[in-house]
Amino acid sequence: MPPVSTESAVLILAVSQLLVPLLNGLLSRRQTKHESAVDQVPLLVQSLGAVAQDVRDIKSELRVVNEHAAMLKVFELRLRAIEDWMGAARPQLHQVVNHVTLLMGERSSRQLQHAANVVAKDAGPGHP
Repeated sequence: MPPVSTESAVLILAVSQLLVPLLNGLLSRRQTKHESAVDQVPLLVQSLGAVAQDVRDIKSELRVVNEHAAMLKVFELRLRAIEDWMGAARPQLHQVVNHVTLLMGERSSRQLQHAANVVAKDAGPGHP
């Protein structure tokens, strides 16, 4: 290494006298920032824990919603099946009602005829 001149040494000393406090100040500020960041780590961990719990709660609620959606689909399918069955059964029910009405009319007519025959028998042969 070549020898350093006196002017260079004085200049290096002057610069080092300026740079050392500046570097110490920068290192001090950096250490202060790191310390404040370290102080905030527990708060961040706590916040992350709360967020994680919220995410678990949301996932649980979404599972319930999905279960309800699946049940709703099943109920909708059952409702459609019942509506289809009712649509197919209505004409048959109307037909049965018509037959029953007809049969009831015939029965009533026979009962009236029978009653008239009984009355005519009781009244005797001379009554029309």
